[in-house]
Amino acid sequence: MAAQPDRATVTWSTPECPFSIECSSRVLDDIRLAVTDAFFSLPRGGAEIGGILLGAWQEGRLTISDYAALDCEHALGPSFTLSLGDETRLQELIRAASASGAGRVVGWYHSHTRTGVLLSDTDLTIHNRFFPDPWQVALVVKPHTFEPMRAGFFFRGSGGIIHCSASYREFPIETVPMRQVPRAVPAEPPAQPPHRPASARPIVDVHAEPEAPPPPPAPIVNVRAEPESPPPAPAPPIVDFRTERAATAAPQAHMPETAPEAQPAAPAQLPIPSMFEQSQERSWGWLKVVLPVGLVLAAGVAAYVERDVWYPAAASLLQQAPPPINAASIALNTVDEAGQLQIRWDPSSTLVRTATGASLEITDGDPPPNIVPLDVRHLASGVFTYGRRNKRVDVTLVLDQPSGTTVRQVTSFLGQEPPAPVMANPPQPNKDSEEMARVVAGLRAQLDAEREHTRKIEKELATARAQLREQQLRRLSNQARPLEH
Repeated sequence: MAAQPDRATVTWSTPECPFSIECSSRVLDDIRLAVTDAFFSLPRGGAEIGGILLGAWQEGRLTISDYAALDCEHALGPSFTLSLGDETRLQELIRAASASGAGRVVGWYHSHTRTGVLLSDTDLTIHNRFFPDPWQVALVVKPHTFEPMRAGFFFRGSGGIIHCSASYREFPIETVPMRQVPRAVPAEPPAQPPHRPASARPIVDVHAEPEAPPPPPAPIVNVRAEPESPPPAPAPPIVDFRTERAATAAPQAHMPETAPEAQPAAPAQLPIPSMFEQSQERSWGWLKVVLPVGLVLAAGVAAYVERDVWYPAAASLLQQAPPPINAASIALNTVDEAGQLQIRWDPSSTLVRTATGASLEITDGDPPPNIVPLDVRHLASGVFTYGRRNKRVDVTLVLDQPSGTTVRQVTSFLGQEPPAPVMANPPQPNKDSEEMARVVAGLRAQLDAEREHTRKIEKELATARAQLREQQLRRLSNQARPLEH
């Protein structure tokens, strides 16, 4: 990462990426603030958010200058999993950003609060569906409670393959420093304050008129009365707070008293008004550290005290739950060559090598999909060629594991219409054409029967899973009732 202070941008590059990425520091800081607010909005990980990235693309360089947040309704939980309404809003957001002229849609961003900086199976589906261009990127942000926020870019490398398990280069998103505002300095009084006119009369008692005093170097304001001739507005008056003897309120019978002459006051440095003093606000940053630590300690103490209640149920669920599967290690992707779609996966993956069975579900146009069983030889080759008929083709690789679980990974291809097949020597009708038609009809009927059988098996499997889940919940409820009594 290389920061450029003059343009306030951050440059990200790696040898595996065919282009460099320049991102605005303001955009990264705005995303950091929004992710932090969502992270602390809910307990146990908070909510995940996302949006689109705007900028420009030139050969060898991708520039990110702005962003637009997606209002996710989180209908499927706190993670950034899009519902049908979210997908519609994302399409409208991309269309509005392209029409507004704010910049091209160069990718998208989202946060991971419960996993690391990686692209999950769901993230890869969103990326391939809504951001299919080879230069569009994905920014994954990982917030922490006590550490700086981490982030990483994901891109399409050679052959359109995306390294999903981790970013090639993670980087911290630092806080943009704030500029210190200088303290306000009061204006200095003029070097030569204006003199009072000679005709101005000094402040006197109501019963006696003193002789006209010499003009003072600065106007003197008595605390008892206002001067007849106020000083000019730009020069603030110098207030004399010295104690003076004032004339008595009631007149004397024989000898009236006159107010003593006011002595000229030497010019002094005025105190700085309080309104120009820069008051330092109290910092509440320590509360952001102490409060999470206190909550964690309180939760730990409560869990330890109530361990006899939750530990048996949690242990039974952990024993029954299958181990987590990282489907991103399969690296399923598609490459088109003149209408021939090459479906590729990683044959060295553990999930592929230990699979007891596999099949490809190819949706080329309207459903139902074409189900192609894969034998051991095809699975070990890591590639399957399919002649596509439409612009978009959805491919699902299904792997049966020895533990009885099924791993599914989905990818999509979106391109131009495939070229029409050209036959140099069209076959002439012969006597075997009717026989071949009957054979093809029989194969199609057999394929339809296999599809129907597979559909029934999947339906029965879903019903069995629902019944198993209901039995587990009922057993946990029965175990919790004695503890409540």
